[in-house]
Amino acid sequence: NEQLQRRDAINDVLDGLLDLDTHAQRCVQQTAAPTPSLIHNAMVLNDDQKLGLYVALPLYFTMFGIMGILGWRTKAKRASSQPKEDLDGEGEMVSHFVAGKSLGSFVTVMTIFASLFSGYTMVGVPNEAFKDGYKALRWIPSKLFMAFGYMCTSPRLRRISLIRHYHSPLDFITDRFRSQFLRYSIFVILLVPSIIYLAAQPITLKGNFNDLFGLEDDNVIAPVAICAFILVLEWIGGLNVVAYTDSAQGILMILAFVLMSSTLCHLYGGWGSDIFNPKTYPAPTFFQVPSTEDQVAMWSFSLQWISFAALPHFQQRTYASADFKSMKLAYFVISLAPWLTMLVGVFSGTLGVYLLQGQETSNPFTGVVAELMSASGFGYVAGLLILVGSVAAIISTADSLLIATTHMVMSEVVNPAMKNASHARVSFVSKVVSFTVMALGLVIALTDDGALSDLAAVQNGMCLQAVPTLLIGLFFAPRFTPHAWIIAVGALAGFITTVVINYTWNEKEDNYFFNAGVWGLCHNIGIMFTLEMALRLCRASEWRAPKWDVPNTDNFGGDMPITYDWLNGLMRNVREPFKSEWFVGMFLVTSVLLLPCNSAGLPELGEQAADGTYPDFAPTTVGGYPDWVFKLLMGSVVLSLTLLWGISKLPSNLDDLSDLQDDSEYLPKKKLKSSTSLPTSSPSGVPAVGKVVTTDHAIAT
Repeated sequence: NEQLQRRDAINDVLDGLLDLDTHAQRCVQQTAAPTPSLIHNAMVLNDDQKLGLYVALPLYFTMFGIMGILGWRTKAKRASSQPKEDLDGEGEMVSHFVAGKSLGSFVTVMTIFASLFSGYTMVGVPNEAFKDGYKALRWIPSKLFMAFGYMCTSPRLRRISLIRHYHSPLDFITDRFRSQFLRYSIFVILLVPSIIYLAAQPITLKGNFNDLFGLEDDNVIAPVAICAFILVLEWIGGLNVVAYTDSAQGILMILAFVLMSSTLCHLYGGWGSDIFNPKTYPAPTFFQVPSTEDQVAMWSFSLQWISFAALPHFQQRTYASADFKSMKLAYFVISLAPWLTMLVGVFSGTLGVYLLQGQETSNPFTGVVAELMSASGFGYVAGLLILVGSVAAIISTADSLLIATTHMVMSEVVNPAMKNASHARVSFVSKVVSFTVMALGLVIALTDDGALSDLAAVQNGMCLQAVPTLLIGLFFAPRFTPHAWIIAVGALAGFITTVVINYTWNEKEDNYFFNAGVWGLCHNIGIMFTLEMALRLCRASEWRAPKWDVPNTDNFGGDMPITYDWLNGLMRNVREPFKSEWFVGMFLVTSVLLLPCNSAGLPELGEQAADGTYPDFAPTTVGGYPDWVFKLLMGSVVLSLTLLWGISKLPSNLDDLSDLQDDSEYLPKKKLKSSTSLPTSSPSGVPAVGKVVTTDHAIAT
């Protein structure tokens, strides 16, 4: 009995010492930074936080509906002022899908901003940073590559559209190459990722709402109801409604980013605070230099985002803007916006590693916002706006994808089968098509077993395969232009390669080097080069295009096809960034130099102490983050400045065609209402029916 009593006394003393040690550790943490009031489940809000959402979300959807009504009234007012001869099927297409080409400056800027920075920006980037740390900063150069691709191609597309009456994303490719095979190859390449991306939005909505309110994982009420709401608004107002609601949602997103950054920095400090001391930070490996494979993957990941130049909903806005001055302002905004959006997202994710340590969560973003709402009254209001902003970001992406996909299907599939259709018929059929597209997206989303996430990972890689076609058509001389069919085969080969690599090679971690889309692009260009060289070595002097391969180009208002010389003459007084070797070279070289380029895994962590810290770990930091991160950020600053320089050289009066008034071939032509004879000449590599085509030109490398 005495031995048992003695043992119990010793155990009591040991328990007391453990309690003292735990208390001491908590005191140290409290002196370094505020201790997070961890909730029992980092994914679910408490009752007080849910109550605020019950008020904020209905207010948001009310605002959403009001903006939709304003867009509908704008469309109706424009239709009432149009002459009767313009109220045909083609007039309805222009009015509904490109807002009558009348979007003002503010609306143009905000709809492009809201479309570029999607729900992943609000939710996915913080979650990625929570897992991968500072490597998530790859999103800053990625978004700058988006701006680079868009600002290099859209000025020329817009100026051409003023003469050739473009409104569909594939109008230029159809008019330039005059090949049905190429036209519908690019159609498939752009349609598939658009449907995948659209289907991903209901999945994100379902996950967000179910996590926020603690609902069952299979609850689908929220995504179905929201998608139905989006569909009705698209029906009544087309792009006018989408652009107006995007404007309101864009403002809400900007406000959410500002509040998130300012409030989190006020409560916990920035990257230079004690929380981010590499010796005590819960994830010290974030401070180490990424592996060589990760560094190359970061660059190739950024490169693939140049694909946004070919995305349907961005080309749609290029044609919808009332003037180029609005587009130029949008270029400025999207070249600077990543510093607000992506930087805040990465910061909140890395801070979440500290706030949510010891918690198991699949959605760290919600956990960080819940902590913010628990910290103070101002944090509560800020958190509500952030959560509503995340919903707005997802919806702005969904409605843009819906109308762009519907527009593409109507222009390339339905309209060719409905010649001389009336205004009312086109309006009705477009509603049926948009319903079908949304229903397809919902079915894919609600029956997904995880396969969609794999496809969504390569959607930009799929779209990337359309970029060579766009660049060849816009900028390449005849001797560098492959045959239209060869371009189509290369694009399809790259598309298939992207999907195959994503499902096979990239599943092996030791083989993950380049992004799947970049490998597909290499295959795309390689196939084009090989086939074109084989065609020229065979000295094929004559080839007649089959009748089915020649599209009807009457709606483009010209009886002559577009040629390289015609394009250069059209842009002869415009200083285009893409044609400046200094601009393109500076951007691409800087995008490589901003990588760490240091030995991977340095510095070493050293021995771990009993309290879980690494006292010997001493990485070089600048402002609280590693030196390699500082290099990446400074390189991204150079990228932004390079973009701003290129934008400043673009003329604000690009839409003014007075400098071409002496050349009748450049004057805007009236659309032809009846079929006309096919052109008697065609550009190199673009066969017309019965036309002998010489293939005496070199392949683009």
